Amino acid sequence: MNLSINKEFQDLIPPLSAEELVGLEQSILSDGCREPLIVWNNMIIDGHHRYTICYKHNIPFETRQIKGLDSELDVKLWMINNQFSRRNLSTAIRLDLAYRFKEFEAEKANARMQATQFKELDVTASLLVGSPEKELEQANNPKGKTLEIIAQKAGVSRSTAEQYDAIQRKGTEEQKEEVAAGKSSIKKVYTQIQKAKKPQKDKTVYWVKGRFTNVVQQHITSIYDLLADCKDLIDIYHWLRNSSLGDNENFLAPVYKIQNQKTLITKTLNQLSELIDDFEILINQCKNLVLIEAKKDKKFAKQYEKYYSN
Repeated sequence: MNLSINKEFQDLIPPLSAEELVGLEQSILSDGCREPLIVWNNMIIDGHHRYTICYKHNIPFETRQIKGLDSELDVKLWMINNQFSRRNLSTAIRLDLAYRFKEFEAEKANARMQATQFKELDVTASLLVGSPEKELEQANNPKGKTLEIIAQKAGVSRSTAEQYDAIQRKGTEEQKEEVAAGKSSIKKVYTQIQKAKKPQKDKTVYWVKGRFTNVVQQHITSIYDLLADCKDLIDIYHWLRNSSLGDNENFLAPVYKIQNQKTLITKTLNQLSELIDDFEILINQCKNLVLIEAKKDKKFAKQYEKYYSN
């Protein structure tokens, strides 16, 4: 069976890594294509890699039509939701998909609003929460509630979503590519951007930053990187997902627990990072008060300089 490939649909899905692709091909060669390819209007919307492998080796496969999708926008929204439910994606990829999801939602809300312009609407309809105008307003809102929705969709904290948003708006193309490829953590690149935009200030004000806060934040970033590099656990999941263990609850249960634990640790790290930043602000406020007092009292100023010269 020859199926059509929509380039937009195909590019929407994050490609498998080389290791994942090899594992999938070996699984199909050994056991055949066990899962049906999902199609819409004869176009593949789930199973592009399986289709390529089956076509290459002349391996039979089954298809399943998805109903209830009226437009390509509906298809794209379905595809993103499907990826969230099926694959163990990195935080950066999940956030990228969540952003695209909101863009497609905004586009769909816009189309609905335009459609209503040609119909007579009840005056009270615009006051309803689910009205097209309300949906468009919420979907197009780049801050506030939208970031919170994106964070929930991607399964990350609000802080991580804000950091990713800052990278997309203020980061260099190289920094964006590093995050997308998993070469650098979101926290690490965000910290680089924040440091680059800070003006040079009195070194004494940043004594705490050099002696405490910076050290703690470096450790937090290191833990982020270690969590992102848990390739042994991720590889176990992907390599064995298509084997008989994929239906074994004794295998799936600890896998889900691992993912939940990683999510909990990440959330805790985000909270710790925010608390450390707040702690630094409070200490620097105290430092600034000390500097003001030092300017007023010469005796105090001498003691201050003597203390920091040691």
